[in-house]
Amino acid sequence: MKILSFIVATALSAAAFSATAANDATFGKWTISFDESSRKVSFIKNGETVLSGVSVKYKLNGSMVDTSTYTETTVTQEDATDAVGACKKVTFSHTKAGSPTVDQTFLLFDNKDYFLTEATVKSPNRVSTNMILPVATYSDNKFLPADANNRMLVVPFDNDGFVTYRSLPLSRANDPGSNAQGRYARDSISFEVTAIFNGETQQGLVLGSVEHDNWKSAIRMTGSPVTQGKMKRIECISGFADEKTHDVREHGYISGTAVKSARFMVGLYDDWRTGLETFGDVNAVYAPKRKWDGPTPFGWNSWGGMSTNVNYEGVMSVSDNIHKDFQGKGHFAEDGLCFVGLDSYWGNLNWDQLQEFADKCVANGQTPGIYWLPWNDFIWGENNLMEGNNGYYYRDNYLRVNGQVLSLCGAACMDPTAPGTISRLNYYIDRFKAIGFKYIKLDFMTNGIVEADSYYRKEITTGVQAYNYGMQKLVERCGDDMFIVLSISPLFPANYANARRISCDAWGEMWHTNYMMNSQSFGWWLSRVYSYNDPDHLCMGNRSDGENMSRVTTAAVTGYCMLGDNLSTEGSYIGDPGSQVKARKYFTEYPEVMDVVRLGKSFRPAYGHKIYGANGSVDQFTLDHDDAYYIAQFNYSEGTKTVNFDLTKLGFDVSKIDTSAVKELWTAKNLTITDGVITLTLGNDRPALIKLPKKK
Repeated sequence: MKILSFIVATALSAAAFSATAANDATFGKWTISFDESSRKVSFIKNGETVLSGVSVKYKLNGSMVDTSTYTETTVTQEDATDAVGACKKVTFSHTKAGSPTVDQTFLLFDNKDYFLTEATVKSPNRVSTNMILPVATYSDNKFLPADANNRMLVVPFDNDGFVTYRSLPLSRANDPGSNAQGRYARDSISFEVTAIFNGETQQGLVLGSVEHDNWKSAIRMTGSPVTQGKMKRIECISGFADEKTHDVREHGYISGTAVKSARFMVGLYDDWRTGLETFGDVNAVYAPKRKWDGPTPFGWNSWGGMSTNVNYEGVMSVSDNIHKDFQGKGHFAEDGLCFVGLDSYWGNLNWDQLQEFADKCVANGQTPGIYWLPWNDFIWGENNLMEGNNGYYYRDNYLRVNGQVLSLCGAACMDPTAPGTISRLNYYIDRFKAIGFKYIKLDFMTNGIVEADSYYRKEITTGVQAYNYGMQKLVERCGDDMFIVLSISPLFPANYANARRISCDAWGEMWHTNYMMNSQSFGWWLSRVYSYNDPDHLCMGNRSDGENMSRVTTAAVTGYCMLGDNLSTEGSYIGDPGSQVKARKYFTEYPEVMDVVRLGKSFRPAYGHKIYGANGSVDQFTLDHDDAYYIAQFNYSEGTKTVNFDLTKLGFDVSKIDTSAVKELWTAKNLTITDGVITLTLGNDRPALIKLPKKK
């Protein structure tokens, strides 16, 4: 019996061995150890067990099958080159008479804190399944200290309905939804990715799917009472669909002689935030982000202030007023990019008026934008012919479950694979491009990813497959010079858009800022798969100065800035002069704040276990940029708040800081560092945005 040993300097040819307890596959920091008695594996990093008792599970004929019940296992290892880089590919092939073969595959990399894993169910007579768990363990796994600061991150499937990310203790009180510690084990579902971490040490395990071609994936986690610090269940699931994914039927089935799960990343990190950022980077390797070489987006969108009252004279005056009062003033859109976009109800203008609006924007040095819904019929015009004179009726392009038309967000769901849907898509995108729109906001995208009885293209059997098909057609039609931003949309796949609105709708009051910052608190890493996190329209309205400053600070921490107030001075729905004055003030009189926005960078949370406000948001964020460190501090209606910023704990090298030039940018006041700490007192709702220049 040969012992599997992986040495970086030795190129080993593919070989197969019977699996025994001696068959520990090791490469780099990781060992995958097979236990012959349990027929399960353990994940070991640098000699320490991270997860034990791991098997593969899959659904067959309505029942779950576990590879630990199989009778034979062989191991194959080979040198390989993956998109991520050179690796050792290790496959445990599980067999049992009368059952499909299951390949449990691991890609181990030199010097990485993570590995990748997937499972493939194979049968010469074809196999059909709608759920595969490449990682399933029910052992008492304990990779964190028994501590009240342990957390599990719950990531929502999409951003609809004011859903929030949640940083939850491993235990709970009587109320399953409570954030309070208690004597009951927490049991939660996180979509696509999670981090299980300790808030004080920051150490954490990151688990997530890095492929989004076929499956809706999730991670199920069951914790333990606070004194134990254990995870009693961890499941990485390909094929998860329920009400949280807006589905009313089970996940679609995938069939073939070999059906593979999504590939999952498993990584143990000294800092869970680094783990999530790495997760984003790996996703971008497999599906590169949509290219964008332009400057940080600035601009205006009609929905925040105009809402349903879009009118021709009004939007023409908005373009003029942005040109006169904002562009290049106080470093707003200083780099020459200013989107001016019409949102929903642009249909209040006819096509000739839309052309005149676009021409006006171009004349004013702006990029005209439009809004559209590719997978939705809000009119419910089932007997209407589809636009484009293509001969298709809307009713022929709806998705159905049990023969009934699927509805989501009040709209009929349209089949992204149907020829009528694609013909309609071509019609609208071609008209938008002919007019000169080079920015498009796409909304209610989840309608196109729901599970259905069937799709027009019979080779497509899951909602994710259908969504990918339709989105590929859409981006091909848009071309490379259209900036695409997703509004209500699933988290993944991410490679079809330049930006994604990180939360649901957010206006100007502190409640909305706190809600939007919940998504930034735990989804900041999405800037690794999209070019930008969009904080939604920035509305000043009749809110307080502190609320206005806080809302503008959300643009600084995301690196994306779209005004939302009604800036029209003509037409049937003239904007409030007070909100217009405030918009001019906060976006043109603080050039150093706008300079932070212009960096186009997403700040990371300072921690993940301390949350504030009604929507459970982190209040402190940092950025390590080329020539400066930055700190953003929020005060979510907590009264007067004194904060001590321990710069070393924040990860800053104090010796690199030019201490004579540290400044709070909203007040333009210089700040003093004492023993590596800055102390600052904030009034109710007031934020702080601190720049700490590095020595030259």
